[in-house]
This record gives sequence, structure tokens and C-alpha cells, in this order.
Amino acid sequence: MTNHVIESLKSHRSIRQFKSRPVEAHTLDLILQAGIRAATGLNLQAYSFIVVDDPDKKRAFGDEPMFEAATAIVAVVDLYRLRRWLELNDVAFYLDHAYNLFLGLWDGLIALQNVVVAAESLGLGTVYIGSVLGRDLGQILGTPDYVVPAGLVLVGYPDESPDLRSRLPLEAVVHRNGYQIPTDDDIWAFYRDKDREWDDLPEDERGELEAQGITNRAQQLTGGFYSAEYVARQSAALLDNLRRAGFKLD
Repeated sequence: MTNHVIESLKSHRSIRQFKSRPVEAHTLDLILQAGIRAATGLNLQAYSFIVVDDPDKKRAFGDEPMFEAATAIVAVVDLYRLRRWLELNDVAFYLDHAYNLFLGLWDGLIALQNVVVAAESLGLGTVYIGSVLGRDLGQILGTPDYVVPAGLVLVGYPDESPDLRSRLPLEAVVHRNGYQIPTDDDIWAFYRDKDREWDDLPEDERGELEAQGITNRAQQLTGGFYSAEYVARQSAALLDNLRRAGFKLD
């Protein structure tokens, strides 16, 4: 028997080309309602969604055409709202620590994944944008203290149908009753399909990379967009966000 939920999950692909057709308000509300039904610690929902369809504000997250065409849904850790409720009930605010920050992050990402699943079940396309973690949402969206980005998803009508990308085999990511240390041969086997992506590159593109001393897929990934410099820069911006929002990190 066909399970439509599982088939939809197994068919997931990131969409980066969207039609200019906006997502209808009732469809967006339906997706968001599915989002807020996600599991949440103590049912506190220590997150919020910020829907961004203003073109200027979307450009603050990226200037690629996909940002113009799609609706941005930003999930944020939201301990500001929770603080207000506690204070109105004569409870001193004490949730500005790493534990609560991570619970809010967990809540927000689970809810955002619900949004993705709901959107894709309705024929919409989605793509996660990780660089939101380093964005100053106070400047862009006017967020108060104790509110920091958890994730961002673009949602819209797809204008492409890319092939499914490979995933690591189940035995690479599933450990049973303890972490199983892989051998070198295991690692080579796990990443065989990813290593083959290097061979599938157009010859001229691969030649340009080899001229830069890049000779395999792993070097391509870490020497290009996802370089050590990029990771350091994004990490510093993320920590700045947390300090600016008032979280205690020590």
C-alpha cells in the first residue's frame, strides 16, 4: 500500500528556481498551522515564525532570483515572548542560558521541518538557507532581546524539477546501541557516490579546479563556498547574534 507521507519525504529535493506566482494566503496559513503542530518542549513553543514577503527585506537574506520569487519563512528562537509571560506571572526570567537556547532551537527547527513537509505535500517547493544564522535579525526584522535565528526556508511554486541527490547509505548514519567506529574502508564505501560526483563534473570545470590544486570532491566542497574562512566568518556572526540578544554563553 502506498504511503503518501513517506513517498513525499523520500521525494524531497531543494528547489532554487521558483515561479513568480505567490503562495496564496490560505495555503500559507494551512502550512503554518501544520508547522505549529510540531512537537515542542513542555508545550512552550519557544519559537516564532516570521513570514517575509517584502522584496527589500528578502534581499537582506540573499539577492539570488529565488529570494525574489519565493516567500521566506524564518524560524526564530523566541524567549522574549516567554519572558514576558513569566514576568506577568511574577516569575523571574532565568531562561537566558545555553540549555534553553538549544531547546528553543530544537523547537523551531522541528516546526520548520513540519512547514517543509506540509508545503511539499501541496506541490510547493522549498529550500533551507543556512546563512540566516549569521544575519542580524534585529536590524532586518526588528527582533527584540532573546530572539535569534533558528532557520530559514524559502517556499514557492517550483520552476524546476531537479534529480534526487544521493544520500549516504543507511549503515553510514544509523548506529544501533552505541556508536560504531567505521574503518577507512567503511568511509570509502559510505562516500563512494559523493566521490563519484567529482568524475561527473564537466571536463572543463574539473580542469579549472585541478589547475587550482583541487583534485577531488571533498577538496572542492571545503575549498570553495564552504571554506574554512566562510565557516569562521559565519561562526563569529552567529556568536555575535547570541551575545547581542542577551544569551549567557559561559
